[in-house]
Formats: sequence, C-alpha cells, structure tokens
Amino acid sequence: MSSSNVSRLFLALALFCLATAELSAQALEGKLTIKAAIVDSSLNVKPLPKQTFIIERKDSPDKRSKISTSFDGRATLSLPAGDYTLSSDAPLEFESKRYAWQVEFKIEAGKETVLELSNDNAIVTELPALPKRRVTEEAALFARLRDGVVTVEGELGHGTGFIIDERGLVLTNQHVISTSREVRVQFDRRRKVRANVLEQDADKDIAVLWINLEACSECRPLKLAQATATEPVVVEGERVFAIGSPLNQEKILTSGIVSKVEKRAIISDINVNPGNSGGPLFNSLGEVIGITTFRDPALGGPGVAGIVRIEEALALIDKARVSMEKASKPSAELLPTEPERAFPVEAIKKRVDVKKFETKPYKMEVGRYDVRVLTPVFKFYLSEKDRLESAREREKRNKEGAQGTVDKFQNLRNWTEYVGQLKPVVELLAIPEYKVTGKSMFLSGIVAATTGISIPPDVKLKADFYEMQLVCNGEPVTPIRRQKVEYALFAPSYFKMKTRYSYAGLYAYPHDVFNPNKCQRLELRIHSEENPQQPDVKLIPLQTMQRVWSDFEEYRQEAEASAQTPSAP
Repeated sequence: MSSSNVSRLFLALALFCLATAELSAQALEGKLTIKAAIVDSSLNVKPLPKQTFIIERKDSPDKRSKISTSFDGRATLSLPAGDYTLSSDAPLEFESKRYAWQVEFKIEAGKETVLELSNDNAIVTELPALPKRRVTEEAALFARLRDGVVTVEGELGHGTGFIIDERGLVLTNQHVISTSREVRVQFDRRRKVRANVLEQDADKDIAVLWINLEACSECRPLKLAQATATEPVVVEGERVFAIGSPLNQEKILTSGIVSKVEKRAIISDINVNPGNSGGPLFNSLGEVIGITTFRDPALGGPGVAGIVRIEEALALIDKARVSMEKASKPSAELLPTEPERAFPVEAIKKRVDVKKFETKPYKMEVGRYDVRVLTPVFKFYLSEKDRLESAREREKRNKEGAQGTVDKFQNLRNWTEYVGQLKPVVELLAIPEYKVTGKSMFLSGIVAATTGISIPPDVKLKADFYEMQLVCNGEPVTPIRRQKVEYALFAPSYFKMKTRYSYAGLYAYPHDVFNPNKCQRLELRIHSEENPQQPDVKLIPLQTMQRVWSDFEEYRQEAEASAQTPSAP
C-alpha cells in the first residue's frame, strides 16, 4: 500500500473516532428548559425577561455557566447528565419584595428537564419600608387657607392680597395698586374680576379693595390675629409662613422664623420676592399677623423681610367698611385671563432660525407713539437677535469645518414658561416719541456759527401715555393685562446727558383678536395724559395681523389636537 493511501486511511479513522466521540457525548447530555414567571398582587402572571441564573454541577462546583431568559421568561441549555444547582445571579425586586431562587435539579441523558421558577419556589424577603412623606404643619394649613389669598394686578405691577371680610374686602399693599386707574383681582388661573379701591394709606403702605365674591363661591376670608392679655399675636422665634404670588407664579408657600417683633413691623428671614407684596403672613396657628411688604437685601445673603403688623391696618379696614356702604357693589363679571397652555418652543425656533427675520410687520407708528406688536416669536428674536446673528456668521466662517458647536437657543427651554416667558398672548407696547426743542436748535446753531463747535440739541417727549384701546369691528377688546411701564429716555442735552422719565403702555390681548377673518377692522387708539378724550388712532395693517396669526399657527394646532384627544375616564 502506498504512503498516500496509508495517510488517507489514518485520516478517515480519525474523523470516525471524533464523530463517534461527539455522538457519545451527545448521548450523555440532557436539555434544561427554564420558565420564569411571577404572580403579582392582582393575580396576573408576569414573565421575567432578562433574568440571569448561575448553573453549578454538584460534583464540579468550579465549573459554572450562566444563562439569561428571553423576553418571554424562557431559556434553554444543553448540559451533561448529572446533579445541578440553579441560583439567581442577582435578586429581583418586585412590589415591595425581593425574590431569589436556589433550586436543585437533575439532568438525565437524552431527556428534557423543565424547571419552573415562580413565587412558590422563590426565597422571598420583604424590602425595607420606604420612609413616609412628611408634610409640615404649614403645608397642611396652606391647603386650607390658600382660597383666601388672591393676586392683585395694578397698572404698575402686580402683588398679592387676601380676603378679610365675607362681603369681599381685600387687604394689600398700597404700592401694589399705586395710581392705577383699574385694579384687578385674580382668584385662580381662570377667574379674574375688577376691584374697587375703597381706602388707601401710602405712608403705612396699606390699601383696602372691594371685590364681588359671587365670582368665587369657595373663597373665604382669613382670620386676623388678635392679641389678648396673655397671648400676643406672634413671638420672636415663632415659625411663620406666607402665601403669595411671587415672580410669575401663583399662590406659593414660603416659611421662616420671626427674628424680631417691632412696634409697627415684624422682621423675619422668610423669603420675599417681587409679587409677594401685599400677601398675608401667618403665625403657627394659621392667623394673619401681618402684610408682607419690604425686603432688605443689604444685610447679606437673601436678606430679611419686613412685614407690616396687622394692627396697623385695623383703622383703615374700619374706614373702608364705612366707605363700602356708600359705594356701588363691584361687578362679578369675569375678565379674560392668560391661557394655561404654553407657547411651543419649537415654533419659535422654526420662525427665528432664518436667514433674514422680517421685523417690519411688528412695528408701526400711532400718532405720537412708537408701537411694537410683541408675539412670543418676536420677543425672543428681540432678546436673542445678536446671538442668532453671531451664530449665523460663525457658521459661514466655518462652513468647511466644524458645525453645530453653538447653541443658538440656549436661553429657550421648555421651563421658560415658569419664569414668565412664552406667554401665548400678544402684547402691544406703546412708547412715546420725542422731538428736538426749537430753542435748543436755535442755540445749537448759534454756538456752531460762532465757535465752530457742534453741540447736540435738547429733546423732549411728544406725549405721556395714559391708556390704550384695541377695537375690533367697532367693539372694544378687554385686555388680559394692562400695564404702565416706566420709560427712561437717555438724551444728550448740550454738554451733558439728561434722562427723561415717562410711562410706556404694555397691554396683553388674546391672539385670536388678530384673526383677519374675525376682525375685518382692527383699530388701536392711544390716549395721552395731555388730552385723554382725543386719542391717536391707527388701523392695524393687514400685514401685521397676518404675521401675528401666522406666529400662533403651531399653538393653535396643539390646542386643536388636545381638544380632539379624549380625556381619561
């Protein structure tokens, strides 16, 4: 026999031996099938996916293998015949209990062993109980007292007030209403009414308003604390709390400690922010002991708050009750409020992230006033236009290099609705124009002719803002908010700078007033202090109305989609 034939014979014999050994090994193996499931507290069977188990052979504990269940809670594995132990790689935590398995089983050659893992053969231990939520006494009182607290809107700002009489008397700070021609009181997000100012004391910074409580049947007056011979209304070191509407929030609870009780005021470390003014300060019994009024930040840290003692208001309250008998009862008519739905962030990004943002539709002149039509889109553009332009220039410079390294919208986030941005309203800002005075023009000309030095002439405002009206098809539109904002004009006057102070008007309106199909004729009338009866009038251009209506397209789509979605039962 040749050597090549011998080689082939040996190769065939080797392959035969290997195949025989493999068949022999398979004949000594069995199949393990794991079915892992657990029954919940409602008696529903829950398969256990991705659970890992360790398999150990009893006579060879150093030889381990791992197996994980699939999404249906099952797993299969071939194992040599013998005795085994299955144990959990990590315990399972479910419904306040911890489950682990340690089960012995046997594999027989050529047979399938089914191992069912469930509540019945698990090692079950109770999980440590979670700590119960602790609610402070102030929070419990807050739930009971909050309906007696309201938001007060004056034309120069807003603050807080509280109901002190079942007939609708409201106490607040005088600086909250100041010289407002119209004062409004808001109970919650959907209910707002006009208020009559009965009495006010600027020196004590206290005012008493009158509202019609028919608009809020659940609103109740708060109890004013009264000192007795043995019990003062508050003591130093006592825990106190306030309910107010600071910043752009509604009815927020804050608490602190009384640091000192003065003759007319209470000093506390309680946190007072703009908008808290006029709100109630409560003692630990839930009685009103003062009116949150001022804050002194000069002492370091957040500063301390000053609260006018409630005793300071008692005489003015009595006087207001007398005035109430002679005054007409205020109306319970509900005024428009700001929509609860926030303006969509993506709509702003889509409309301002363009090569050229057209600003002309948002600007117009109305007689002696410059007017800006402020939608959420235009407001964001005004505040961030420099950042947007810089980002576009950077993209041009680096068009061949790195892109996307600048966040153009870093100040635009979903949380901006909570800090007063993204309000889905249209604001009209009316700023008085200014002009150069004739006398200063003459003097500037003389100086330039005689000395060769040019000096800037003096300027003055053309008018002072009084109020504005938006009129749709001949009918005045009630604004959601009416404000007067202090306006400072920095102007050169001869060889120095002068600052002229006046007020600009800032009124907020529902966006649907600018629907061209709803208001075929939309007029803006601006009244001046000089002649309140003769307004400057402007017909709002169709281009402006169309732009405003377009800015709110995504907002309307979201509102319509939400209205069509059935609510949960």
